[in-house]
Amino acid sequence: MNFNDLEYLLDWNLQEALRSPLYFYLLILFLFLVLTFWSLRKVRRDLVSVFSDKDGKVQITPHALQELVKRTCEEMNGIFFPNTSIKKNGNSIRLHVRLVIKTDCNIKETREELRRKLEIVMVEKLNFDNFGGIDLVIKGFKENSA
Repeated sequence: MNFNDLEYLLDWNLQEALRSPLYFYLLILFLFLVLTFWSLRKVRRDLVSVFSDKDGKVQITPHALQELVKRTCEEMNGIFFPNTSIKKNGNSIRLHVRLVIKTDCNIKETREELRRKLEIVMVEKLNFDNFGGIDLVIKGFKENSA
């Protein structure tokens, strides 16, 4: 391929490009590169730092953190189907918890109790030094069953 061929490729209009198999190969290559870089970035951020000291770092997977929140919610009366995502703000992490509650549940008291229980587990027992709190999103209500 010489320089004139390269100039010809750069001068393609849209119809010529769409008729050429080279265009589709380049498009597939571009999508593959984007997905590869996205997955590498996702894997790299997969661990959440708990704390670090002179002996090293302690990290936790997001799945383990989600399971911890789920088990804490299961212990509480009136909370169902918790789903947790982790939000990083600088060095601090916040838990974004989506859940279903009973219709007669006092939201303010429930949030405070959940925050207190999670702080006990995360800060006092697991020694998280970067826990920034929780944000609740109520995604539904469950009727009281007799």
